[in-house]
Amino acid sequence: MRSPLVQQIMRWDMAVLRESPWYQEIEQRGIQQGARRQLIRVLQQRFGEIPHEVEARLEGESVEKLESLMDSAIAVSSLEEFLTIISA
Repeated sequence: MRSPLVQQIMRWDMAVLRESPWYQEIEQRGIQQGARRQLIRVLQQRFGEIPHEVEARLEGESVEKLESLMDSAIAVSSLEEFLTIISA
C-alpha cells in the first residue's frame, strides 16, 4: 500500500512530466502514428493491399494532413484517385 506522501510525489512527477516538451512530443508522435495506421487501414479495407510506397509517403505527415487524407480516402472511388491526391 502506498503512503499519501508517495502518492502525492507520484502525482507531482506525472504533472511535471506531462508539461515537458519531451512528453508532448512523444504524445504528438503517438497521435500521428495512430492517424497514419487508421488511414492505411481504411485504404486496405477499401482497396486491398496498399503499395509500400504509399505507406512510406504517409510517414511524417502532420495529423491535420492525415485527417484530410482520411476524408479523401473515404470519398475517392479508387486507389489511383487517392494517389493523385497525395501526389499533388
